[in-house]
Order: sequence, then structure tokens, then C-alpha cells
Amino acid sequence: MLTSLFIARFLRARGVRRVFGHPGSDTIDLIQAMAEEEIEFILTHHENTAAFMAAASGELTGVPGVVVVTKGPGVTNIASGLAAAHLDRRPIIVLSATVDREYLRTNPHQDVPLVALGGLMAKLSEELTSANAVELLPRAYRTAITPRPGSVYLPISPRQAVAPLGVPDAVAEQAIAAEVRPVPGETPDVSAAAALVTRAKRPLAVVGVGVTGADASADVVRGLEALGAPACVTLQAVGQVPCDHPLYIGMYGWHGTPVKRMIDTADLILTLGLDGWDIVTPYRATVPIVSLDSVDANDRTFQPVTAGLTGDLGKMVRALAERGRGPRGWGVAEAQACYREIRERELGVSAEHAEADGVPPQRVFSELRALTPRDTILTADAGSHKSMAAQAWPAYGPRSFIVSNGLSPMGFALGAAMGAKLAQPERTVVTVVGDGGFLMYAGELATWARLDLPMLQIVMVDHSLTQVKTQQERRGFGTAATSFRPVHVGDLVRSFGIEAVRAENTAAFRAAVVRGVAAGRPMVIETILDAREYRRVPTPT
Repeated sequence: MLTSLFIARFLRARGVRRVFGHPGSDTIDLIQAMAEEEIEFILTHHENTAAFMAAASGELTGVPGVVVVTKGPGVTNIASGLAAAHLDRRPIIVLSATVDREYLRTNPHQDVPLVALGGLMAKLSEELTSANAVELLPRAYRTAITPRPGSVYLPISPRQAVAPLGVPDAVAEQAIAAEVRPVPGETPDVSAAAALVTRAKRPLAVVGVGVTGADASADVVRGLEALGAPACVTLQAVGQVPCDHPLYIGMYGWHGTPVKRMIDTADLILTLGLDGWDIVTPYRATVPIVSLDSVDANDRTFQPVTAGLTGDLGKMVRALAERGRGPRGWGVAEAQACYREIRERELGVSAEHAEADGVPPQRVFSELRALTPRDTILTADAGSHKSMAAQAWPAYGPRSFIVSNGLSPMGFALGAAMGAKLAQPERTVVTVVGDGGFLMYAGELATWARLDLPMLQIVMVDHSLTQVKTQQERRGFGTAATSFRPVHVGDLVRSFGIEAVRAENTAAFRAAVVRGVAAGRPMVIETILDAREYRRVPTPT
């Protein structure tokens, strides 16, 4: 059996039905082998978009998204996508070409130390060969899906791709048929942690992105209910506790003064699946911290940890919920008051706003939420609108709010939305991007149009990189580096064959969303913002 055929058959047996990427002449044998196994190749116009699509698909399905790119610039181009999946804890497998070793002395064209480069940004980085494929590919797959999930990188030379495997076909067939499961976590003794939780009168939980990778959202919600603990989430864990749950208090870190106030009032903090890169503001506690996580229970952002347990997150939460119950001094009333204050005061539209100034960014999310189905998937790009969305977009379940917050690359949102729609075509998908991020990956409108995916894209137009520009203005600096000339977004979008409408006020935006959701085809809303609202949030007391 040829190595490329083994790769294709192994992936097909795991449930992979499509791969994403940008080809080179040195990957065509691998792509053809996949086609023969009925694995579709989705062409993107930048390698990072392929990784963003794969990452969203991997998170939603649990099957790692697969990417195929060429050597040299194909790999250096995809560095952001590879690193984002690693930091965001989304399972992807990146396959690239590499230079045949025997050619290096006479033809070192595009020679880059790819394995070393991948090792800086992935859970695993090893060269795939005909000799090691039957052992390495299952191990790499398992690494990608084992909590915390992430990216793996496997370069393979074109000569190795068409070489026969170094084992008999019968051995290869066994590897293809064998089940590949995540490495199981242990279930440690929770007695000491449970004793601390039992004594607490005002416990508060901080739910992190590790809950997503461990698929433990349902266990966490039931655990919070059993313990009577109000809960906040980190940015990328939005939706792990439904925003309309009585114990939900909001997202920690942005527009969240009431959340910080409740944390300061707690007499015990319970962190679940916390990952430090997803924390905007580290917290130094003066009360006990009980930390549960699949990998690292001593996260450096919420310190000092009194009792840290690492293992199977769902089982640990269930055990703690059973043994940590006790009389509480707060609960639903305090949680609901906190979340209400965020939504009504911290995210309220200011008195200075006038509709002639454009659409307040807060209303973009409130209108979207009111006009889209409950299970809608929202993807948000890097920028001020992402931090706004984390509080202003109510997410009602896990894997319904998809952002990159580990690496936070611009241009993530459209690729993630396309990957999400391909993975779960029955769900409504909306993607929100600033005009800066829109311009950075405008070529992917061609990918979207070719795939003809019925999605809605909101382009937040303010002719600047607002998140950075705001900091410049606050410090009295010039803003030439963060401002750019207006672009006719609608004209550009329509040139790709995608419908575009322009909304200059809330009423026009509302009408456009209704039209876009019902359209059943690609559509962009060019939304003219009152960007000053970013600087006015939170509103004064």
C-alpha cells in the first residue's frame, strides 16, 4: 500500500470527509489519494483560512480538521493558523510537503526547518515517512484529540508520499480499522477539594475553555446547580454555561465590573478548565482556589491554588458536585443581578449616541440575537467587536460562540464560519468582522462564493483598527498607523457575486438581518458603526 493511500484511508475511517488547503505540485499525489477515498479538497486562497476552517470543524465535530499545504511558503503562511489552533485548543492535523532529503545538497529550494518550526506552535511535530506512517499517524491523531486538544504538524516529502509502506498491507489495514481514542484522564481523590467547597458560603466558579475540549459542559452545568455556585466564563468559554442559566453572571475580563465585584466577594473560587491565555486580567486571590483541569490545575492566572486536581474533568466535576454540597449564602438572586447590571448598564447605549452617527456596536449583537435562532453559531474576528461580543452576544450552549483568543489573529472569523457551516449545515451561522480584518482576507470571499454557503457576514465599518486606535487616543498619540481610507465594501463584495446591503442605522440593520437570515444564500451587511460607543462602554453610573 502506498503511503498516501494509507493516509487517506486512515483519515476516511476516522470520519474525515473533507480537507482544506492550498496545493503545490508536491502535494498532488496526496490530494489525489484523498479524492480516490472520496475526501473532498476545499481550496482556500490563503493557507491560514484553511486552518481556521479546519479548527472550527474540529471543535464542532470532535474529528480533527485536516489541512494540506505545500512546503516552504505554504508552511510559513499557515503559521498563524497552526499556532491559533494550538493555543485555542482546537484539534487539527496539518499535512505539508517537505523537501526530499536526498535533494537537499543539490536543490535546497524552499528548504526551511519545518519540523523545528512546527514544534514551536503545535502539540506534536514530526516528519511523516513510509517507514513510520503506520505508527505516527494514529499517534498524531490521538495527540490532536486528547485534552487539551490542539494542532499537530506532519510534513511528508512527495517521494515518501508515493513510496510503499514499510509494513505489510495487513498491518496497515489493522491500523486503519483500529479505534483511536483520546488518552484517558485519571480520576483523583477529590476529598480535600470537596471539604473546602463544602465549607464555603459564597463559592464562585470560573469556567474556562478546557471544558470545551473535555466535552464537559453538561457536567459543569449540573455541578454548578448541585453546588449552588454562581459562575462566570472566560472569553472562549462563552456558552459553556448558557447565558440564560440562573447562575450565570457574565464573562470575566471585559465590560465585567460586576463580575469582578462578585469574585472579590466570594469566599472560595472554583476554576474549571482554566487556560491562562484566555484570561485578560490575572487574579490574585485572598480566598482558597480549587482548580480542576485536564492538563494543568495550577494555572498561573488565578493564584494561589489551594487544591489543584488534574484528570478527567467531567468525572472530577461530578465527584465534587456529589461531595461538596453545603449551605450557601448566595445564589440565583445575586447571579441574575450581576448579569442584569452588565447588560443594562455596562453594555447600555450611551446618551451621547444619535442614530445619525451609525449603529452602536452593542446593538449589532442585541439585534442579531433577537433575530436569529437560539442555536445560531456566531464567529467573531479579532478587534473591539470581539470583546464586545463576548458579553453582548448571549450564547445558549457550548460550541455556539467561536473566536480565537489564544493567538487572536485578524481574519479568523470568515474561515471559522465557513468551517462551522460545512460541519453543521443545519445551523444558522453569522460572522462578524471589522473592516480591517475584512480587507486582510478579502480574497476568501471567492472561497465563500464558490462554496455558496448560506451565511450572514456583518462587516463593522469604522475605517480604523479601533482596539489599538482607542489606546493611542487615550495616551494622546497620533492615529495614522491605525486609520485607513474608506473602502466601498458593498462594491467589493458584489464583485465576487455575493449580495451586499448597507446599514447606516439600527432600523436599517434590523431589516437587513431579517432579509439575510431568510435569504438562504451568502450575504454581507456593510454596517456603519458609531465607533465612539466602544470608548463610552461601560456607561457611567
